[in-house]
Amino acid sequence: MSEKEVVLFTQTGCRFCKLEKAWLSQHEIAFKERNISDDPSALTDLEQIPAFSTPVALIDGEVVFGFDRRKLSELLGI
Repeated sequence: MSEKEVVLFTQTGCRFCKLEKAWLSQHEIAFKERNISDDPSALTDLEQIPAFSTPVALIDGEVVFGFDRRKLSELLGI
């Protein structure tokens, strides 16, 4: 399996963001975190998807809204 590019949009204090980050780490999936609380450009990019809540994962361009383990597993081949 080739390494997939994973970008995770999060925000400070988001319970499901924490859970998704832990899940990705547990499965040894590298990801780039973009916290919309700290980075205005991350918020702008998230709104362009369009998405208005977190977490949102981009996996090789595919969007996963919320902490959807089934869809994440499917896209990541877990």
